[in-house]
Amino acid sequence: MDRRKALKNIGLGAGFLVATPSIVSLLQSCSSEPEFTPVFLSEGEGHALRKMVDLIIPSEGNVPGATELGIHNFIDAYWNSVLSAKDQAHVKTAFRMLAGEFRTTFEEELRDGKSSEFDAILAKYLKSDVEQQQLWKEDMNTYYTAFSEDNMVEPDVEANIFSLLNSIRETTIWSWKTSREIGKNVLWYEPIPGKFQGCVPLSEAGNGNEMAL
Repeated sequence: MDRRKALKNIGLGAGFLVATPSIVSLLQSCSSEPEFTPVFLSEGEGHALRKMVDLIIPSEGNVPGATELGIHNFIDAYWNSVLSAKDQAHVKTAFRMLAGEFRTTFEEELRDGKSSEFDAILAKYLKSDVEQQQLWKEDMNTYYTAFSEDNMVEPDVEANIFSLLNSIRETTIWSWKTSREIGKNVLWYEPIPGKFQGCVPLSEAGNGNEMAL
């Protein structure tokens, strides 16, 4: 991954979470440990999450990646502590469908998945063309409407897997950017309140990096 290009591509689309004190505190309390023991996901689902988070933002040089900062821990804890029971059920359904596709495609369970296999799954869905992604989003909107009337209805498999992986990608990016390490030491950090300087060299204005706050 080209880290500079990645930072430029990370924009408002990843800012869907509201950085409330409780959520930021939850994020800052998470750390990467040799053994990841999920509190919401199963062991196999946790393995899949950690692998995918690492692929989305890997470590590069002296810039820590998502797993190094414990972002997989945060996502699991966020799903466990913040999501409603209904939304937790949606996540579990999506992981069940992801496990089914993984089993069909690679003849393996999620807990045994390799980075290259998860990379292929991510590429299938997150690198698909814009038109296809829009169709999947529309399918999920239709499903959520139907689910509100009948909680036994099931979503389209591919649309649901895309929705899960897209959510993981967005949450990974947001969490990585919001972490103390990245916000202060990688992005342009200027504590609020700032000051107006109308004409300064780029070197004094973050060198073109996105602002952390």
